[in-house]
Amino acid sequence: MSVTVHPLYSGLMARRSGNARALAAPGPDEMTLQAIVKAGAQAPDHGRLVPFRFLRIADSARDRLADLLEASSRELQPDIAASEIERAREKAHQGPEILALIGRIDAEHPKITASDQWLAVGCALENVLLAVQAAGFAAAVRSGKFLGTKAMREGFLLGANEHLTCLIAMGTSTEWPPAKPKPELDRVFSVWNG
Repeated sequence: MSVTVHPLYSGLMARRSGNARALAAPGPDEMTLQAIVKAGAQAPDHGRLVPFRFLRIADSARDRLADLLEASSRELQPDIAASEIERAREKAHQGPEILALIGRIDAEHPKITASDQWLAVGCALENVLLAVQAAGFAAAVRSGKFLGTKAMREGFLLGANEHLTCLIAMGTSTEWPPAKPKPELDRVFSVWNG
């Protein structure tokens, strides 16, 4: 018995992360970038709250982003080495396009739990990653504590319920990182018998 595999499934199984340091021009053009963000907005969204938004980092704002990344690093580690500061600043210039994903979580919503809202944010991210790859580009996701610092929150003018979730660098991959092993089915799938 053979199984017919839909191209969408094949694309999902082929998805892999790029290396931000190895993303070169060209990146997605304006029309492609808008299509990528539209794909992100197709995420499952309990209650249609749209608990996410995307910000395109303008080329003219890259140095400002580098300043925020430096301030964030100093906030987390006041005695940080100069080499680490330079590595943090470099992130602002990796990839011809960078999107910021901002989660907008209403923790007090009377019906939709915060975890449901975070699921929508994660699905929006995955949709973007799949759309980037489907468009022939690579994406690298930057996340971590540095995104929740005062420097980043103030720099991105985040509201009280907003969270800078990740930065997504996009472009043409000049070098793919080694493929990472994925879990075997028996590690992630079983049957509940009550």
